[in-house]
Amino acid sequence: MTLALVTELVEWLEPFFATFGYAIVAVAMFFESAAFTGVVVPGDVILAVGGVYAGQEELGLTGVIAIGALFGLLGESTGYFVGRRYGDSLLRHVPILRRFQGRLDQVEGSIGSKPGKTIIIGRFVTGAAGLIPFVAGASRVRPHVFFLYTVPTMIVWSTAVTLLGFFVGNHVGTIDRILSSAGWAGLGLVLVIAGIWIWRHRRAPVA
Repeated sequence: MTLALVTELVEWLEPFFATFGYAIVAVAMFFESAAFTGVVVPGDVILAVGGVYAGQEELGLTGVIAIGALFGLLGESTGYFVGRRYGDSLLRHVPILRRFQGRLDQVEGSIGSKPGKTIIIGRFVTGAAGLIPFVAGASRVRPHVFFLYTVPTMIVWSTAVTLLGFFVGNHVGTIDRILSSAGWAGLGLVLVIAGIWIWRHRRAPVA
């Protein structure tokens, strides 16, 4: 999605965040992580906005991270099992899915030789994250291998994206640029800042 559309969607959702923030994050993360719908649902930006509201104490930081990770995992699990059960059939009989064929072939070639690396790196690549679970299932990546890499990766990613919103604040353009362009470097910087912030607060004397 273009930045203008993402900004418009976030602005439309903002009045509802204080009351329905957790539900908005849950729905966005599920569809962002599920097969194909992740291409059109900016779940990463919406999760970051959840972090913004956590910074404003409208939502709980731990709650946003936990819901983001949980529903992200549910979305990825759905994509994986749909791919495992119906992958070939869907690609043959649903014409609209052929538009993803080039990207799917690229992911399939990578995941066949290096499933763990592809699952980890793919989670941090905008536009590819929702396709990887589907391809992993269609490629018959074993469930224990898929979840061994998916669970910790989703927890780290959800934490980093939520903290991005928490520290950057309500600047959707900046958030979108970090998530779509800076990628790992931007999220890595957020984790470093968060680590320093937590370390300082733990060292601070209790009043």
